[in-house]
Amino acid sequence: MKFPNAAKGMKKIYTSEILKLIATIFLIAAVIMIVIAVAGGQVGDNIGSALAGGGLIGAGVCVLVWMVLVIIGFILKLVGIINASHDEESFKSALIFWIIGIAAMIVSSVLIANNTSMAGNLLNTFSELVQIFITIFVIAGGVKLADRLNRGDVSAKGTNVLKLIIVIKILSLIAQLVSTFMGGIVTSVVAGVIFLVALLLEVIQYFMYLSFLSQAKKMLIKS
Repeated sequence: MKFPNAAKGMKKIYTSEILKLIATIFLIAAVIMIVIAVAGGQVGDNIGSALAGGGLIGAGVCVLVWMVLVIIGFILKLVGIINASHDEESFKSALIFWIIGIAAMIVSSVLIANNTSMAGNLLNTFSELVQIFITIFVIAGGVKLADRLNRGDVSAKGTNVLKLIIVIKILSLIAQLVSTFMGGIVTSVVAGVIFLVALLLEVIQYFMYLSFLSQAKKMLIKS
């Protein structure tokens, strides 16, 4: 194995992205339940009230699971990036953006908790933008390692996947911003649907990202 640190790091990054994919599915379920709750609240009768109450309870459970999975995923990703950075410089850039992204998420959570939801949501969108750069540098690191191992197939796949992921991420961010400016998912059914579209786009990019990470991981293990 020529790059043991990168192999170990890529395995952890791959696992962290699987956890984040599962977390996103739970978040999608939470958004659907919130949309149902908001719609039920607008109806105003007994059935609407039941839908609103049940939707909020279900959403709360899904959000809790989402939070746990995201935290575990972030920690695994941090460890993986640190490991991989010992064999390839691109992962050090990914680490810097990881730190920036965590700081943005913490400040965003504080702002939302203090009823400044618009600023908090915008900062959360910024942290999502930072995730794009982390993805770029992780894929770039994988591509450079593939070039050093003369694996043109993995290198070409990484380049193509990166282009598609950037496009999907930008579309997802636009959808999130539109949802935020419409008042957020807790106040508008339409905003909730738009946010749901953003999450579905995220799921698509996760599958694409995981396909590259899986191939890069196997390449490094067999090197």
